[in-house]
Amino acid sequence: MNFSFSTPHSGDCLVKLWASGRYGFSLPKKVEITAPDGVTSTYCYHSRKVGVGAELTNRTLVRIAIAQFLRGVRGESIEIDDAVAPFKGTLTQIRPFAPPPPPPRVRPSRIMPRTAVTAPSATGSFTKEAA
Repeated sequence: MNFSFSTPHSGDCLVKLWASGRYGFSLPKKVEITAPDGVTSTYCYHSRKVGVGAELTNRTLVRIAIAQFLRGVRGESIEIDDAVAPFKGTLTQIRPFAPPPPPPRVRPSRIMPRTAVTAPSATGSFTKEAA
């Protein structure tokens, strides 16, 4: 998932969430934040919780990583601290452009099968045969 957010002192930043597993539910997760100057900071999350407690959602992880980024914690492969208060600002999800889906395929009906047209009969009219 890609997001963008705006800060008063650094401008618009781009956020990319990399989640492993099908549909992004598995761990570990990685959040990359690219500042307007092109510098990228990477934040990783490995759940250390033991028990049946609920996992943090992907958006919450992104918000926590942004909060750490805004506090000045930047660099390569920084651990996401789930004790940090999440970013409260506006996150804009960036969706990739997808072309419109193709029109549905039309298949012949099984109830009314196509019929073949044959040569004219003796009366001069065309006869139809089942295909």
